[in-house]
Amino acid sequence: MSKGAVRWLPISSSRKEEIAELAEVVAEEHCPVGRVEPSRIANTKKITISYGHYKDAYDGLLEHRAGRFHIYCNLDRLERPERPRARFTLAHELGHFFIEEHLVALRSGRSPGHGSLAEYESRNPVEQEADCFASNLLMPAARFLKAAKGKLRGLCSILELAGAFGTSVTCTAIRYASLEVSPCIVVKWSAGGYQWKWLSTGARMANYRKTIESPINVVPGSPSARALAGDTPPPTGVFQAATTASAWFPFVPQGDRRDIILIEQAMSLGRFGVLTFLYPQSGDFQPEAF
Repeated sequence: MSKGAVRWLPISSSRKEEIAELAEVVAEEHCPVGRVEPSRIANTKKITISYGHYKDAYDGLLEHRAGRFHIYCNLDRLERPERPRARFTLAHELGHFFIEEHLVALRSGRSPGHGSLAEYESRNPVEQEADCFASNLLMPAARFLKAAKGKLRGLCSILELAGAFGTSVTCTAIRYASLEVSPCIVVKWSAGGYQWKWLSTGARMANYRKTIESPINVVPGSPSARALAGDTPPPTGVFQAATTASAWFPFVPQGDRRDIILIEQAMSLGRFGVLTFLYPQSGDFQPEAF
């Protein structure tokens, strides 16, 4: 895992759409109803799987040898085969198998098996493509939007969706933002500090992009500060309070018309850090103000 913030070289929109379409075709073919099971897909494709202990070397690894494919899963980071992170890792490695360019590189030996850090922890575009595949495989857009319809905004609903799809709160929150279930911003903190953020289209179009990127700039006593400090969470597991855009966006002066009221939620991810979720109290980032 890289230390500090992750600076991505983004995948093009057309490439994302191509990978998303591929993943959803695979999901519909192998798991047309209910929860998508990556282990079932691997078995259908005669890809063997083993679980072992490899410290922090990687989450998963797809190896091609003698015409066969095998996935190694690291229990030191994934904990148990049925855990959401393990399911995402399997789906990520299946991305390397189903994305044609990845498969050709593996079969030719140009890209030998290498350890992957799944769930949006890698800067490598190839790994980002596999993450994109995994997200769309486990949470097909139509199924996700149908499940999210009518739910309240925020992390509590995202936790419900994570349970339904067997995915982690992190990748579920990203999917929630990517599909614009409601305008929002997701910020991920690691033990080393700020790691990355993910903007919904509404936030990006309204130009609410540059957030604070250091824990020392987080407002003391705020939900994020409490989660980062390891305070005991409420029964829901989610800290929540109202805040302002000026508390999170350095370019927004206090009292400015852009200094809208936000709802700030935060929760601990254990060894994987803290997740902050921001959304406008009004339901809109008000792009017309610009």
